[in-house]
This record gives sequence, structure tokens and C-alpha cells, in this order.
Amino acid sequence: MAIETQKLTKGCKKVLEYLQRVPDLASAQDIHGLMRNEDDKAPGLTTVYRSLESLVGMGLVQAVELGDGERRYEVVDPGEHHHHLVCESCKQSVHLDECIIEQFEETIRNQYGFVVKGHILEIFGVCNQCATRA
Repeated sequence: MAIETQKLTKGCKKVLEYLQRVPDLASAQDIHGLMRNEDDKAPGLTTVYRSLESLVGMGLVQAVELGDGERRYEVVDPGEHHHHLVCESCKQSVHLDECIIEQFEETIRNQYGFVVKGHILEIFGVCNQCATRA
């Protein structure tokens, strides 16, 4: 992903670098822990939180709520967003490859004249592995 990193603060660049290496959604605590394990000069947790919020504001990172009170983050292309299936048992999430809400937004716009500015969708349930174990 080509991101213009020269406009980012040093902390944002570092957080983005680590977040790009994480294969799944990651909390600020996860990112901070990874940074501390690899770099004695890693920024503090407050800087990680601030950097993540800045990156979210720039549209380079998406914040995801999994229903446990802790936000998780993932890198997205500018203007892109993702939705997830979230297992309530093991807390794993599956990234949906397409936005299933866009057609619904068009219906809302046509039927109600309502201009949708954004949406958030996470679907909660039980994954196949957890359902099989139960």
C-alpha cells in the first residue's frame, strides 16, 4: 500500500509500520506490546493511542468495535472500510470481502431522501469451530 508517510508524525509512522505487520485486528495494547518487545525506544501507550486516532482521522486506519469495550484497528486504503464477522466465543474476526450495506444505502437514499455519510457493521455470532466444539 502506497501511503504518503512524509505527512505523518514520527509516532504515527511507527504505529502504522507495526500495524501493517499484524495479520488481524490489533488493539492499541497489542501494538504497544509488539513495539516494546522489539524496540527499547518505542513510544508510550498514550502516544500509540493518539497516533491510532490520528491515523483513523486520516482514513488510513479503521477502528473496529468487537463488543468488549476495546477498539481494534486495521490498516485500510484511504476511503476504504471493512466489515467483520465476530465470534462471541473465541473473539476471532473474519474480514468480509465486500460491503453488503452499499445497496441498502442506495435504497435509503432513494426511498427516504436520506444521504448516508457512513456506516459501521460488525456481525456477532459463533464461528464454525466454536459451534462444532459446543
